[in-house]
Amino acid sequence: MSGNELEFSGKRAVITGGTQGLGFEVAKLLATQGAELFLSYRSQEAKAAAAREELLALGAKRVVTGAFDLTEVSAIQGFWVAVAKFSPQIDIYIHNAAATAFKPLLQIEPHHIDKTFNLTVKSFVMALKALRGLMPAGGAIVTVSGMDTLRAVPLHGLLGSAKAALENLTAHAAHELGPFGIRVNGVNPGFFDSESTRKYLGPAVPLVHAAVSNQSPFQRLPELREIADVILFLASKRSSWICGQTLKVDGGADFSMSEINPAAAGASPKGRT
Repeated sequence: MSGNELEFSGKRAVITGGTQGLGFEVAKLLATQGAELFLSYRSQEAKAAAAREELLALGAKRVVTGAFDLTEVSAIQGFWVAVAKFSPQIDIYIHNAAATAFKPLLQIEPHHIDKTFNLTVKSFVMALKALRGLMPAGGAIVTVSGMDTLRAVPLHGLLGSAKAALENLTAHAAHELGPFGIRVNGVNPGFFDSESTRKYLGPAVPLVHAAVSNQSPFQRLPELREIADVILFLASKRSSWICGQTLKVDGGADFSMSEINPAAAGASPKGRT
């Protein structure tokens, strides 16, 4: 292996929502380098146990999983008590977990707001406070945002606003923690196939997958590995001069207006000369 491929050997990483989906994909990459992992999940204990065994088989030095409902403040506090017991030093923190009530804004109740912002925003600020005492110089924090900060995704108004706040907090945190040698950045991965998106879309999965694929010049959905690689890059020393940025990792979809492409409809538009 090259030096870059061994960069995370023995490093201690914390990933919220780390036993499935994108969080688990990042965990697998870290496991192959022999990292030590602390992964939170909200439910599905059997799936978390299976994830732990897979990560150990991939080469993780140590894997600890814990069930925490991070929509509740008491659970957030308990989570960081458990992290401190896991290790007095955390080198990487991936703020990945997300959940919300997928409802129109006019149907949102106060408890929906509390839970969504607790998980996305409040838990991030509390993480910064905890990590200040746990993360040494050279450590990295990476947040995971979403396409609902860029587009009006149906029923995503509450989550999109929380993720937009997270992107802004990412930039502010980078400037506050930078003097301590801690790097803070984020990714906005756009749409990708996951258990949560399939649950959200229901029978519309094939239609939406086709529509979203058409938005990218690559004409496909991303592999989770392609997004996880960027997260790992931001956690690595190779991103040492990137500060407070949320990188769009959406295959060019955000810049596309392919739905009004005349050529795709068989037309041959002529410009003025």
